Amino acid sequence: MSGNDDRALAYVRVSTVRQVDEGNSIATQIARIREYAKFRRLKIRSRDIIIDDGVSAGTPLFERDGGGILLDRIETGKFSHVISVKLDRMFRMTSDTIYTLDYLDAEGISIHFIDYYGQSIDTRNSVGRFFLTVFAAQAEMERGLVSERTKTGMEYLKRNKFKFTRSIYGWNVDSEGNIRPNWMEQSRIDYMAWQMQKNMMSATSVAKSMNANKWLGKEGGNWNSTSVARVVNNDFHKERTEFRYPKWWGSKSWHRGGKKRGDVRIPKRGKNEVWTKADL
Repeated sequence: MSGNDDRALAYVRVSTVRQVDEGNSIATQIARIREYAKFRRLKIRSRDIIIDDGVSAGTPLFERDGGGILLDRIETGKFSHVISVKLDRMFRMTSDTIYTLDYLDAEGISIHFIDYYGQSIDTRNSVGRFFLTVFAAQAEMERGLVSERTKTGMEYLKRNKFKFTRSIYGWNVDSEGNIRPNWMEQSRIDYMAWQMQKNMMSATSVAKSMNANKWLGKEGGNWNSTSVARVVNNDFHKERTEFRYPKWWGSKSWHRGGKKRGDVRIPKRGKNEVWTKADL
């Protein structure tokens, strides 16, 4: 049992820059926690405000960097309360919620959420604990439904060649939101694939070749092995076969597809030869 009935810890988390814009910034959360603690006559010191910055709630609470610090503070036995602004600042999974509530209850610690649909809730009584468990299960179910709807929507957009992501190398988006092949980038995708599959170059070597030739990524960044592999292995590029190839397609030995030479082209140059910018 904790020996300080009015001592409190605070837990603050942000995972993205977007959350700052939505009013969930670290400063905003801390201000609300201090106001709540003052109203409930709970003592909270600056060093007892634990912050996780850029961490997803999908990671169990005590496995996060800040969550580990929170656990260490709890184990000192000096605190009786843990305060957070919202349930989703601390938990995403029902199992993590239940485990943490059980642990804190055994330690004699109450957990407070300042804002749940405009009301505060805590576990100082069995009713509060019950509602927190139900709310956590409900939130997890809602996220699952949103995820399913998002997946279905993404599949529809991909199938109908509408914009489904911010940007994708090898493709452009027209003014109406339709996705169309960027044939110069498609040519470079085939170049990367040819180097890896025919010339047996590593993704790292291909990235160095792309950067040396100043063939930048979709948003202007340099290539690395991960980005090369991700682009080359993206199944969405198969959708380009539904579009008319440009007249110049097939002029390079690494080009795949097109009416002139079939879907798979056999390179004429030597196995170990590296193509240069002049070839493209």
